[in-house]
Amino acid sequence: MTPTIKGMFVNSHIATLRKHKGESAIRDLETRYGTSIIFKNLQDVPVRDEVRIIEIVLDLLGEAPEDPTERAFDAGRLHLRNFMGTTFGRIISTALPKSPDGYRMLLSRSGYIARHVFKNSNFNSNVEGDVLIIAMDNCDYPIDHFRGFFTEWMHSWGIVDPRVSARERSPQTFEYSMRIV
Repeated sequence: MTPTIKGMFVNSHIATLRKHKGESAIRDLETRYGTSIIFKNLQDVPVRDEVRIIEIVLDLLGEAPEDPTERAFDAGRLHLRNFMGTTFGRIISTALPKSPDGYRMLLSRSGYIARHVFKNSNFNSNVEGDVLIIAMDNCDYPIDHFRGFFTEWMHSWGIVDPRVSARERSPQTFEYSMRIV
């Protein structure tokens, strides 16, 4: 089954572009995307379409990395910043203290959070000492996308020198490890 994300989260990327670059950039996004970029908040949008939109927005904002191997990482960082601007993101960001323990508690519940954002993907988390491990199954994001997403989230949570490693367990199944101290 195709992994999807709710339209409200895709709309957050479009809103960021509109805020920083205006309506002409929105028209450029729609042209580059090749079809309408109007999504209903609760619409299930294929993740692969969201990835295309985020990467186009990254380009139009002038934030695309010079090194193309870092593109997915930087798109993930932008994804987190946009997510935190949504109502759901603001609720999550104020629910727990901004500390390593608060972050650990937050991401140990990542499966619960993900079920409200994604459909047809599985997220599981495990804490092993000071390492948090998140496994994502049936994921259409490039592997480095969520490495950037989690790195940015750790940084925004006040974790000094955030480090996230990523590995592919099997096709479309990724594992992310984060040391939280």
